[in-house]
Amino acid sequence: MTSDDGGGDETASPPAARVAGWASLPVDLLVCVCQRLSAVPERVCFRAACRSWKAAAADLEDQDQRAAARMPPPWVVIPHGAGCCSSFTLLSVPTNQAFSWSPPGGGRLRCVGASGGWIAGAHIDGDRGIRVSLLNPLTGARVDVPATVGWAFFNPADPRMCYGGRVKEEISMCRTVHKVAFSPNPTEHDFAVAVVTRARFTGGKAVGFTRASCRRVWCAIADLGTREPGGDYKRDDLDVAYHGGKFYCMTMSAEVWVVDMAAPRPSPAPLARFAAAPGTPPGLDYDRHHLAFTGDDGALHVVCSSIRRPGEYMLVQRYDPSCCAEDGPSASPQWTQVTSLRGHAFLVGDMNQTMSVRADGGDEEAWLRPDSVYFTNIPLCTLFAESRRCSEGGAWVLDLASGDIRRPPGEGGNYRAMRGWSLQCYKCVWIMPSMR
Repeated sequence: MTSDDGGGDETASPPAARVAGWASLPVDLLVCVCQRLSAVPERVCFRAACRSWKAAAADLEDQDQRAAARMPPPWVVIPHGAGCCSSFTLLSVPTNQAFSWSPPGGGRLRCVGASGGWIAGAHIDGDRGIRVSLLNPLTGARVDVPATVGWAFFNPADPRMCYGGRVKEEISMCRTVHKVAFSPNPTEHDFAVAVVTRARFTGGKAVGFTRASCRRVWCAIADLGTREPGGDYKRDDLDVAYHGGKFYCMTMSAEVWVVDMAAPRPSPAPLARFAAAPGTPPGLDYDRHHLAFTGDDGALHVVCSSIRRPGEYMLVQRYDPSCCAEDGPSASPQWTQVTSLRGHAFLVGDMNQTMSVRADGGDEEAWLRPDSVYFTNIPLCTLFAESRRCSEGGAWVLDLASGDIRRPPGEGGNYRAMRGWSLQCYKCVWIMPSMR
């Protein structure tokens, strides 16, 4: 601001040359600032600010290995017990370094989904309504979804709620919210959410879809169907995923449906029927299926895993609709088994939306390897509440080229975090930490 007579105003902004950019602060000053931060997550955010700040954190790490803890991705979010929790462990899988995290805004929640660096948490409000919030553990951002998913059949504020009450809470949440998928980098005025829940009238499964403009209502419902006679209970919870402004879900009859959330009135539409590729081992055509999309071309994939012979059968199939265009609309779409994800890796979990992550095949020391599927337990199935345990917890990796399933490399040494992961692995979610 300047005066009419041309005289300068003392409140005028100084010339740009006199303002030092944050990225050009002296390294010794940055190291001093970093020393005054707690190890995590503040220093993780510090490293993510820019290259010069990351270099300063590295200098501090060279001086003191304990001072600037590194937590390379991917991470898993581990709940501290049954039901809704007020604190969680965030664990770096490559290094087993961890820190405790409490959701912003207070309260207790149950992790029911993840996408990128964001977590979906289901919680019980004061009116006993079960709702979903989207949270970023690094930035502290929180987006509350107004629509009600269901209702709790007990009072969570009752002081008599002990461990038995927490199990009741766990069962209530399992029945109401099986899994949540959502759009990346959500804000209060721009988000899309899909919730796999129990159908109100049929007793089967359904997916509710909502977006910021829908306010407190669900703008679309897709009925996934009921469990087939003689079917395995572990197949009750089928998958939902978000990609390119659309949600994709698979029904109990292995049909893939799509919902365009940009449409004025979103409604489910059939896309394809899943079919096992030739040579698929017995059982994989009707066992667990997880929807995934590769990062570059956005091609739809299905990760198949056996629930009857865990750790033995697992493969990835790619959807190729080109045969429909060549042979006519009545032709069946082509599903082919793949041994390459074109330089990407999949992170698969019971609760989180399957993530496609670019993996550096040229770096032999990189933890994430291309053309691999990383998952959180064997078998890949959502075990109901506290009634059962997984046979093999922790992290596993499938090499698509060889078909081998093994433990990925790790440094170990964090017994408490790893024990919590082993006990709660079917309720853990993968995240790729992000400042967005």
